[in-house]
Amino acid sequence: MKSKNAKFKKSDKMNVHDYITAAILYVLMFLVYAGVGAPIGMTVAGSLFVFAACAVVWGTIFMLLFTKVNKKGIVLLFGLIWAAMQLMSFWGVALVIAVGAVIAELFWRTLDRHKFSTMLLCFTVQVVFLYLGMTIPLIFMKDMYLAAVSAYADLYSTVFDMLTGPMFFVGLAATVVGCVVGAFLGKLLLKKALSKSGDRMRQGYQTHSFFRAGPTNEALAGGCLCVSYF
Repeated sequence: MKSKNAKFKKSDKMNVHDYITAAILYVLMFLVYAGVGAPIGMTVAGSLFVFAACAVVWGTIFMLLFTKVNKKGIVLLFGLIWAAMQLMSFWGVALVIAVGAVIAELFWRTLDRHKFSTMLLCFTVQVVFLYLGMTIPLIFMKDMYLAAVSAYADLYSTVFDMLTGPMFFVGLAATVVGCVVGAFLGKLLLKKALSKSGDRMRQGYQTHSFFRAGPTNEALAGGCLCVSYF
């Protein structure tokens, strides 16, 4: 394990190319949110499943990001950018998302980030805290939240009534499931893309356990989500 990690110490710091790659993929994620999540969120029932739907599509983008820029800070960067954007609506949302970004980054730094299980965990933590960022402030700071988003006060007030019941946990569970499905789908698509690209491109990724053959890959090919792999 020591020799394996030593390979990455020289390139552990993000460079200009990494930031450009991350920026492109971040923009793509925000476009997915605008095209998929925003329309769903305009309905009361759909608002709790915005990030569940986005996660299914985001999975491929995040898996690509984590393999292309497998360095410290890449997880934190995404969360802080999203949190900064939410400052324009309500600071409580930004705070929850920022906390999630820090937690995800801690997992990213302490676990083996070249493993798919770590990528899945960090991806799930990030998206779950996006969901919590939308719901927790509404539950505990309702009046302040509604005042900050007065244009959508009627919608969020109705959403609040749903959150006080079991629908909060339904939305949370759906978000986690969306992350798992999206991550495994992303893994499958990236493996297929690399298998067609030849040995030269594959050599740049062969150090990642993400792309190695194993029981999960076989189960994935058969359409199973083999959680026991972790």
